[in-house]
Amino acid sequence: MAARQGPKFYVVWVGRHTGIFTSWEECSRQVKGYPKARFKSFPSREEAEAAFSTGPRGNAPAKQGKPSNGRSVTPAKRPARRQPPASPGTSAAANTYDTEIYCDGACEPNPGDAGSGMAIYRDGELAELWYGLYNPAGTNNTAELNAMQQALRVAQEEIARGASVRIHCDSTYTINAITKWAGGWKRRGWKKADGQPIKNPEIIQRTHALYESLKSKVTIAHVKGHAGVEGNELADRMAMYGADRKERDFVRYPGDYTVADILQLRRG
Repeated sequence: MAARQGPKFYVVWVGRHTGIFTSWEECSRQVKGYPKARFKSFPSREEAEAAFSTGPRGNAPAKQGKPSNGRSVTPAKRPARRQPPASPGTSAAANTYDTEIYCDGACEPNPGDAGSGMAIYRDGELAELWYGLYNPAGTNNTAELNAMQQALRVAQEEIARGASVRIHCDSTYTINAITKWAGGWKRRGWKKADGQPIKNPEIIQRTHALYESLKSKVTIAHVKGHAGVEGNELADRMAMYGADRKERDFVRYPGDYTVADILQLRRG
C-alpha cells in the first residue's frame, strides 16, 4: 500500500486574494480565470511560507490580500528589517543608494479622506515607517504631493549626513509636476500654458522649492504601484492607515512589527 501523502500548502502570489491556502479548492477560487495568476503547491508549511515571502522565482511578493474564508495560513513573521526588492526596470545590483525612500498617497473616496505614507530603507534594511497628513477633503494628487514633500524633507536630512538618496514614487503626476512642469508654471506666475491657475499651488510651490534645493543630490524614480515592490506596498499601507486613523500630523509608526504585519493593513 502506498504511503499516504501529507497535506499540501498552496501559495498564491498573484490572484483574487494572495496568501497560503490549505486546500486546492480554496486555491482554485483565487486563481481560476484570473489573468496571469501565479501559484504553486508545497509539501510543508515552512516551504510555502518561505516561497510566499520571497515571491515567485525569488522575486518580491505580490500585493497581499486577505482571503474571505479566513482559512488560509498566515505567513510566518519575519524581521521587518530587510533589503527592499529592486524597482521595476532596475536590477538588485543597481540599488546602491545609502537611503531608499518610498512615498505614497491614498484617498477614499476621491476626493475624500486622504492620507500619506512613507517607508525608509537605510543600508538595505527597512528602518522607519511614517503615516498621517490626514485631509477630510483631499484627493489622490494632494496625498501623493504631501508624501513627496515629506520624502524630500527626509532626503534633505539624509544628504546632510552624507548619504546618497533615491526617492521612489508611483505617481507620474507628482514626479512630473515637481521635476518638470513646476518650472514653467513658476515663470508664468503658477499658471498653465492656457493661463489657467494650476491645481494644488501651495503644495506644489513648497515641494518644488525643496526639490530645487536638492535636485543635484537626490534621485527621484518612478515605481509601479501595487506591483509587489515591498517599499511601495508598505508606503501604500501607511498612507491608508493615516487616512483611516485621521492622523493630521506626520508621525512614525510605533512598536515592533514585521513586514507581514504591515501588509495585512488595508490597501489604498
